[in-house]
Order: sequence, then structure tokens, then C-alpha cells
Amino acid sequence: MPIRRRAISMKMQSIVLGALLTTLALACTDEKERLPAYLRIEPFRVESLGGAEWQNITEAWVYVNNQFLGGYSIPALVPVLEEDTCTVLVFPGVKENGQILTPAVYPMFQRHEGKVVLTPAQTTALTPTTRYVPDIRFPWPIERGSFDASAIVLFDRDDNPKTGFELTTEDAFAGRSVRMRVDTANALNDVATEAVEGLPATAARQVWLELHRRNDVPFEMWLLADDGPGTTEYSASVFRFGPAPAWTKIYLNLTEPLVSMGERKRHRLLFRLALRPNSSGQYERLSGTVLFDNIRLAHF
Repeated sequence: MPIRRRAISMKMQSIVLGALLTTLALACTDEKERLPAYLRIEPFRVESLGGAEWQNITEAWVYVNNQFLGGYSIPALVPVLEEDTCTVLVFPGVKENGQILTPAVYPMFQRHEGKVVLTPAQTTALTPTTRYVPDIRFPWPIERGSFDASAIVLFDRDDNPKTGFELTTEDAFAGRSVRMRVDTANALNDVATEAVEGLPATAARQVWLELHRRNDVPFEMWLLADDGPGTTEYSASVFRFGPAPAWTKIYLNLTEPLVSMGERKRHRLLFRLALRPNSSGQYERLSGTVLFDNIRLAHF
């Protein structure tokens, strides 16, 4: 008799469980799939000298109602499982050191914050706006970095009177640009900026350099540092630029090389253009030209 009661109990459990599973299956079948709304992120509008045309903001990091939805190359179509009035945050991003695989939020620009109304299955366009953060410091006023009026002072540093630089409107980005040249008879050209003081040498205070360049041969940028006139000058190679047949904007993070050089009173940028022979001692190019413009050195 106990065995029979146990068999009946197990049978009832099976019936109840089967009914429950059937109910759940019907509920899942009847539930409609949730449709996302779509947020189209347009290119940033930049409220600073030169506007968006002088920048190269390629990425957007998107938050909706405090939920991180990801980083996107802009313009972008972002699916959002929210609706009605929503708070949207969009952080502008760039290719750090010009590397495609290292997009980064650009800390010198403000995030965009605003409200949008989202409707499932519909697309809402947003043109985010940004500007430099209020507490940013420019050791050189950004107007001087354009080389059009009161320009950053440059110096020939290679002791060769046949090399140097010129300010030119020919092939310039806008107004005047700096041009450097080399040939096989004068294969090295070093040009340095005037010194700036007060650059931080700590990872907690980032330092970035913005630069437009156009060059048919590679060239390099170095950091020079000293503690004042007559003191030892230290140098560090920062970046090697590949050829760029059209004007290209780059954002260089100088924080790490500055930290590696230690606390120094003054710093300069040095641009080095050199024709280098190959392993057979032959020059693959007989001449080279670099143009650069819109130097913006910025830090917190």
C-alpha cells in the first residue's frame, strides 16, 4: 500500500510539472518581442577655434539613462532598449597616437549631455556638441599654434645653414603652415619650438599634443627638456610619423614620455626630418618635405 501511494504521488507531481511547463511555454509564445529604438549619433559639432574641421573626432562613447551602450565609430546607429524621454551622454573620442586599434575618450573635450525622446522601431538623430574642458591649460595660446599671426617661435637646431624652415601659404592647411625640406646633400633637418614651462610629469595630469601634418617622407618628433639656460638638455624620442599625402590630424598622448623624463623646468618639441640611406648606402628618395600646422599643447 505505501508503494502505491508513492506511485500516485509521483504521478501527480509529473502532471503538475507538465501543466506548469505548458503554461510557461504558452506565456513565452504570447509575449511580444521588445523592439529597440534607434539613436543616430552624427559627427560632433566643436565649439572652439577652427571648429570640427580642425578636429578629427572619430568615436563616440554612448550612455542612455546611465547605461553604457558601447563605443562607436561615428556616424553610428545605436539600438536602445529605452523609450520616451531619456538622458543621453556622449563622450568624444579620437585615435590615440594615430593608431586605429587604440580609440580613446579624449579627456580635453567635454562630454555632450542632453535629453532625447526615443520611440521603439524609430530613429532619432543627435548631433552632439563639445568644447575644450574649462580647466584645460594651453602653454601656447591656440592662436599662436596656427602660425598665422603671433606664431610659436621656431629654431633651427642642426647647425646647417642650408636647412631650416619657412612659413608658407603654398599647400598650407589654412593661412600659413610650417615647411621643412631635406635632400641628399642636406639630409638632416632639426627644428625645435621655443621652450614652455610648467608641463606636469605625473600620470595623474595628462598632456596631449594636437597637430596637423602633411609629409611625403617619414619624420620624427622628440621632447627636449632642461632646468633652465646652461643646464643639461635631455631628449626623448616620442613618435615617428609615416607619410601622409593629405593633411592629417593626430592626437599624441605625451604623458608617458614626460613622466619618464622626470620633473624638468622647461620643455620643447623638436621635429626631425631625415633622409636615411638603405643597407646598401643608397637613398631611396632624393628629397623630402614636411608641412605641419595647428600645434595645440594641452594639459590639466
